[in-house]
Amino acid sequence: MKNKLARFRKWLESHRVTNVLLGAARALWGLLSHNLGLKALSLVMAVLLWNYVITTNTSITRTKTVSGLTGYITGQSSLDTYGLALLDDPSEVLSDISVVVEVAQSEYAYVSHNNLQVALDLNSVRTAGTQEVPLVASTSYGRVVRVMPDTVTLTFETLDSRMIPVNVELVGDTRSDRWYNVNRTNPTAVTISGAASVVQSIASACVYVDVSDYAGPFVAADRYVLLDREGNEITASMLNRSSSSITVYMDIYPTKEIPISTQIENVVSGEPAEGYVVESVSIQPESLVVAADQELLDSISELQIHPISVTGRSQSFTARASVASLSSFKSVSADEVYVNVTIAEAATSAWIDGVKVSFINRGDGLNLTYATDEIRVYVTGPRSAVEEIEQTGLAATIDLTGLTAGTYSLMPSFPVDTYPGVTFTPEQGEIEVTLTEAEEGASATGGNQ
Repeated sequence: MKNKLARFRKWLESHRVTNVLLGAARALWGLLSHNLGLKALSLVMAVLLWNYVITTNTSITRTKTVSGLTGYITGQSSLDTYGLALLDDPSEVLSDISVVVEVAQSEYAYVSHNNLQVALDLNSVRTAGTQEVPLVASTSYGRVVRVMPDTVTLTFETLDSRMIPVNVELVGDTRSDRWYNVNRTNPTAVTISGAASVVQSIASACVYVDVSDYAGPFVAADRYVLLDREGNEITASMLNRSSSSITVYMDIYPTKEIPISTQIENVVSGEPAEGYVVESVSIQPESLVVAADQELLDSISELQIHPISVTGRSQSFTARASVASLSSFKSVSADEVYVNVTIAEAATSAWIDGVKVSFINRGDGLNLTYATDEIRVYVTGPRSAVEEIEQTGLAATIDLTGLTAGTYSLMPSFPVDTYPGVTFTPEQGEIEVTLTEAEEGASATGGNQ
C-alpha cells in the first residue's frame, strides 16, 4: 500500500510540473500570437518543450518487438549433475526468437539485438524424457514483456560416455609406384559423451586424409566424422568430444618389384642324407614389392631368404622362409615365402658289360645279319637305379619295323621307362645291320656277319 501511495505522489508531482509548463506555454502563445515571426518561434519552443517533457517523464512508455534473436543454452552443468544429456539440437529454434520489451519513450531507440539476450535454461530439467523447457530473456533497457516462443520441446536421455577408436581412410589420387601407410594418429581414440542412444550407435571415428598432393611423408590435422556399424555418418551435434581433430602421420615411399634369389647356395644350408643331393629349389612368390628410400631400391637387384636347413633330408619338402634384411625396408609385400626343395639321389655311373641286343619286327622274307649282338653300355643316373642295373643286367633292342633289304646303321634302344632319370650311352654307338631277300623256298635267317 505504501508503494502505491509513493508512486501516486510521484505521478502528481510530475503532472504538476507538466501543468505548470503547459500554462506557461499558453501564456507565451497568447503574447506572441499577433506576430508571425514570434508565432514560428513559439512553435519551435513548443516542440522543444514537449520533447523535454517526454524525455524526462519515465512514466511514458512504449512496447518494442525485436525479432531474429539467437538464444544460447544455460544450465548444461545441471544436466551433468543429474546424469542427463540433451538428445535434440535446439539450434534451429534458438536461431529465430522474438522478444517484446516495454521501455521508456526516451530509451525506445536504444533497444536492439545488442542488448537483448535469450537463454534456454536447462536448470529445471531433472529427469529423462520429452519436456517443455522455458526461454528466458533479459534486456538492458525496460523490461521483457513476452518471449516468442516462450518454451522449446526437447528430449533428454541418460548420459553415456565411450572411447571410440580412430580409423583413417585415404582419399584422392594415389600413385601405383608408391606405398601409403598410416604411421600413427594422435589421439588413437576419442572420448564421446552425450545421449545414450546416440553414443551407443557410434562404431568409429573416421578421418579422411587426402594424399593427392604428396609424394613423401607428411603430417596432417583433419576433422573426423562419427560412423555407425553400417558406415553411415552420425550427424548428432549435441555430443561432447575429447578432441575436435585428429593428427595423422603418413608414410609415403617409392616401391619396386624385386625377384628372390633361387640359387641353391642362397636358399638352403647343411647337407642332405648320404647319397642324396638338393636337385632344385623354387620359391613362391618369385618376387616381392618393396618400399624404401629410392637410393636403397636402386642398389638392390634381388632379395634373399634366410636359408632353410636340409641336413639329413632324403625326401623333397616345402617350407616357409622369412625374407632377409627386412629392417632396411619400410614395407615388403610379404614377410615370408614358400620354398619347394627337391631332393634326389646322388647320381653315379657304371659300365655294364655283355648287354644283349635283340632285333624285333623284322619283315617277312628278310634275312638278317649284324656285326654284333652284345655291347658295352655306360649308364649314369640315381645310385639305386644304377646299382639295380648292375645286379640284374641290361637288355637293348633294335626295331626293324618298316625296313626293307639293305644295310643300315641303327642305334639300340634301352628301357628308359623302367629306369627314369638314367642315361644309356653304348660304347660302340650304332650297330651295322644288313637285310637281304631270302631265296624262294628258303626260310629267313638271322645271325652275325
